[in-house]
Amino acid sequence: MLAKTFAGVLLGLPLSMALVSLAIWLWPHSESVVIPMLVLFFPVWIGIMAATFLFRSGPRAWAWLAAANAGAFAALFLAKHMLPGL
Repeated sequence: MLAKTFAGVLLGLPLSMALVSLAIWLWPHSESVVIPMLVLFFPVWIGIMAATFLFRSGPRAWAWLAAANAGAFAALFLAKHMLPGL
């Protein structure tokens, strides 16, 4: 139980940052949605932390969240380098 909690807290934070950043970057006319998306950051993080308790074990939670972080940051990197943005 403690491993799932730490996975949600420690890996959920960068995952929610990457997801919100990706949403801001991909949104058309993103200047107008920066503040609402930043407010949305905390519910996304809480949702990720809550979802970690659905995994069978702590190592599975760490593995899936690490893979999700890698995928989200890769998508953000590609979006920033391939698409016009802010």
